[in-house]
Amino acid sequence: MLLIAVVDDDPKDAALLKSRIEEYCRKADQTVLVRIYRDGLDFIRSAETADIVFLDIQMEKLDGLETARIMRKINHETVLVFVTNMAQFAIKGYEVDALDFILKPPSRASIAYVMDKALKRLDNTARVLFSLKTPEGTISLAANDITYVEVFDHNLVYHTTRGDHTVRGRLSDVTEKLDPERFVLCSRSYIVNLRHVSNVTSDSLTIGDTRIPVSKSHRKELMERFSSYLGDSL
Repeated sequence: MLLIAVVDDDPKDAALLKSRIEEYCRKADQTVLVRIYRDGLDFIRSAETADIVFLDIQMEKLDGLETARIMRKINHETVLVFVTNMAQFAIKGYEVDALDFILKPPSRASIAYVMDKALKRLDNTARVLFSLKTPEGTISLAANDITYVEVFDHNLVYHTTRGDHTVRGRLSDVTEKLDPERFVLCSRSYIVNLRHVSNVTSDSLTIGDTRIPVSKSHRKELMERFSSYLGDSL
């Protein structure tokens, strides 16, 4: 079952959006539960982990962009769709990994388009689990939680949203485990998760507060892949 959150401080807009989503899901034979939150604070305080969040950008108590930034600090998995009266407000969506945006009032066609895209994203970013044998024991690691992996002295360091893990191995072993659409080499020593990359320059990229070097031989492919990923996300 899909869990979808609609965050909008206008009751009529929220009700229409909920109705459109439920209509789409009935036709798609998709079981869904749609919950409405009247503002960003209400949503954040709920600690809801929805599959998809439709988030109004312009809200009085806490606007959609700030709500999204708070959500992303604790939740990197949810598919985010902005809802707005004016398209220019959605331009900063890349900052919070927004999938797309729709204009008010939502048409059946716009809902169908964005829901098709959202379901594809959910399929492509399923939480693939694999095991790592660390000095502390064997752990299960979700691919989506990995921010980047580096290698030095025949050791692999998996940097994740929940801490770092060091194991023996080669970077080529990592590429066999991870989705090539999401993970890309930026040098002979690093493979990065495009989901967590916030900026790319000619000689480096940024993940969180970490600056990672980009080698000349990998620069072109990385720039192309990053641009393509942003295009798919917006």
